[in-house]
Amino acid sequence: MMSEGLKETIKKVVTWLPEPEYTRFKNLKLFDWMNQNAPGKVVLNLGSGVGQFDHCLSKEVNTINLDISSSTKNLHVIADAHFLPFKSECLDIVYSIAVLEHVRRPWIVADEIFRVLHPGGHIVLELPFLNVIHDEHDYFRFTDKGIRSLFDESKFDLILEQVSAGGGSFLSVFFLEYFKQFIPTKYLRALWRLSMRYVFCLLKYLDLLIDSSKGLRITANSFSFIGKKR
Repeated sequence: MMSEGLKETIKKVVTWLPEPEYTRFKNLKLFDWMNQNAPGKVVLNLGSGVGQFDHCLSKEVNTINLDISSSTKNLHVIADAHFLPFKSECLDIVYSIAVLEHVRRPWIVADEIFRVLHPGGHIVLELPFLNVIHDEHDYFRFTDKGIRSLFDESKFDLILEQVSAGGGSFLSVFFLEYFKQFIPTKYLRALWRLSMRYVFCLLKYLDLLIDSSKGLRITANSFSFIGKKR
């Protein structure tokens, strides 16, 4: 039996050590586009969350941070993405990173995004394809064609469509979560995660070997998309 003292020590260490980065972006074209085009624009950060990728944006990019949870940082607006509290055609850019998989009806959110953007405005987003279930409100996964079906050519001109992270980024998390299920107690699982997360996170670098592969999209971890409202 594991002593209570050891259990508490494991809990503290797991909490104290920083979580490694499991995703390796193939390139940063989406963020480069934002840094070149978003300064001075009215930008909605749809689902701003914990700001995991805020460091990729220039300080010159000012965003209106919207989220459904009041616990997120630097929040400006609390709202449901299905009912955006903005007038029609009032925004220049809607920027959203790994959010639409967490909404119940992404097609309605896509219609709302179209409504609030003025003609010539842009939707800038990144969405997962291969990923483990990572939240209690995790509903959808998207191929590149699935994203295009939400923001189709009748409403948006295509500016950028790309694999943003390859399958190695998926394997990093998949193996960690899969093998954890073979471990019987939560404290041993915590110890497993503590000891192995820094090993499995290295799997993301496998993608360096196939970054130029034409079939990369078939096993993509995520896709990026930028569209211009007609």
